[in-house]
Amino acid sequence: METRASYVVIGSVVLAAVAGVFLYIISVTKTQREFDEYDVIFTERVSGLSVGAAVRFNGIQKGEVETLSIDPDDPSIVIARVRVDKDTPVKTDTKAELEFVGFTGLAIIQFVGGSREAPLLKEVSDERVPQIAADMSGFGAFLEGGGDVLAQANRLLSDDNINGISGIIANIETMTGAFAENEDDIVATLDNLNAITTDLAEVTSKLDAAATSLQNFMEEDAPQAVEDIEALLSESRALVTDLRAITNENRASIRVFADQGLGQVAPALAEARRLMRTLDAVLREIDRDPNAYFFGERAPEYSGDE
Repeated sequence: METRASYVVIGSVVLAAVAGVFLYIISVTKTQREFDEYDVIFTERVSGLSVGAAVRFNGIQKGEVETLSIDPDDPSIVIARVRVDKDTPVKTDTKAELEFVGFTGLAIIQFVGGSREAPLLKEVSDERVPQIAADMSGFGAFLEGGGDVLAQANRLLSDDNINGISGIIANIETMTGAFAENEDDIVATLDNLNAITTDLAEVTSKLDAAATSLQNFMEEDAPQAVEDIEALLSESRALVTDLRAITNENRASIRVFADQGLGQVAPALAEARRLMRTLDAVLREIDRDPNAYFFGERAPEYSGDE
């Protein structure tokens, strides 16, 4: 009996010693590990966020959520008090976001960014617990805009639009049936269009050839032709100049001829006309009977026997 009692005493002493060691380790750990506290202010729903949820800085876990409360002055504001490692560089321009983890629906708080030049928030804040205004998360923005999206979807799927779409589908079916019934005519029309296109291509080729020929003429033959025309014009101008000079030199003789010579030309022309008529009559007589004209006409001889 005494032996059994001694075992109980020894076990109790051992358990007490182990408990003391654990308490010592916990106390030492709390003493060595220090934290900073921040209040993250949310103006959106924080569904999925709970006490004890992780707090990460650029993806690295640095703390957890201590408490969640609602601002008594504004029920739309949720205050999440977080505790992060003392060495976490939360700057004045660091942002806080609500981030969902996988498909579990659980949320965490993510601290993002912070420039090198910005001071630490805890060093410049006048409040006992510095505050960080949370940015709207991507999922929150989606939910906020979801109402507008649904409203637009409802307008798109209204009865009038559905009836309009049904009418369009019916018209398409009617058009398709008409195409099927007139398939031969459509094929013939396409063949004619193909032939017209071919003819147009040939005409275009001929026009290109004509344009090329005209361009060659303008580039090669036209300059020579222009030079020839210019030479002819130069010679014509020289001839006109010479005629003017001759006319000026013989102006007096031409005037005398016009006054006197032209008056004598008319009688001479009349005499020449009479001479031509006489010669014509002589030639006609010679042609009719040359022998009679040159040797004279002989009287017929009559014998006495008649």
